[in-house]
Amino acid sequence: MTANQSPALKISKFSLLIFLWFATCYGQSSQQVLLNHLQGSWYMTGTVMKKPVNYTAEGVWLLQSQFFSLHMKDVAVPSAYEANIFIGIDSSNNQYVAHWLDSFGGAGARVVGLGPLSADNIEIIYPYSEGNFRNIFKYDSEKDEWTLVIESEGTGGHWSVFAQYTIVRK
Repeated sequence: MTANQSPALKISKFSLLIFLWFATCYGQSSQQVLLNHLQGSWYMTGTVMKKPVNYTAEGVWLLQSQFFSLHMKDVAVPSAYEANIFIGIDSSNNQYVAHWLDSFGGAGARVVGLGPLSADNIEIIYPYSEGNFRNIFKYDSEKDEWTLVIESEGTGGHWSVFAQYTIVRK
């Protein structure tokens, strides 16, 4: 507050901030609030099959906030890989519902990923015909960054890392 501001003006600004916070969060599930932290522009660095990769990503709510979209694109020119992950929340079945669409084409789009709702992380399993893949998104609120680990399920139910990323704001 500057010397010229009245206490009433300070209270008005505070009230406006509280109102905006409630307007943003009111009616949202903890899972939607978690996904809100993935909104915006990001850099993704990591490995796919132990080879280094770098992507840009953009997270937005779509379809009246019923699906969250994370659009990933390789930084190479021309781009070697591009994907769009759509994550919805099925509260009636207590599950995330996800679709991973990418530049490999329509075959992978036949699979719907599912995972239990959680306020702490997002874990989704895609039951592909060649084996299950599991995506685990974790948010670090202190750093305001994410990790994404993608694992493939081998024989005997053993999971091994297929890809892993650190996701930081641009």
